Amino acid sequence: MYSYEQARELSITLLKDWLARYKFKDWVTTQSRGAPVTQQMREARAAEVARALNDTDRWHTHGHGITMHVLQNELKLRIDDFGSDSLLCAAVRAYHRLMMDFMHVTGKYSLAHRSGMYLG
Repeated sequence: MYSYEQARELSITLLKDWLARYKFKDWVTTQSRGAPVTQQMREARAAEVARALNDTDRWHTHGHGITMHVLQNELKLRIDDFGSDSLLCAAVRAYHRLMMDFMHVTGKYSLAHRSGMYLG
């Protein structure tokens, strides 16, 4: 149980950092009031989302995806729908196929790719 709790807390910490640093980096005003957004507000919102995504009573498993609809409507995240742009959609799907093929050939179960850098 202790290992599970530590893994959960690590995932929450990593997700909070990623959301505040990357997903919310361009969030400068609140949507409803137009008030300035502070770094503390970004971090608080990131913590809220991270805790919601780690709610095992809600999701029951870590092994399935969460739909864009759920992210937008229930977690109130702004998500760009790449499916509405046919060229972007084709590029994302081609990249996904390439990653899946690479993982199959190398026997890897996960892959991280960052700006021209393979972290397998």
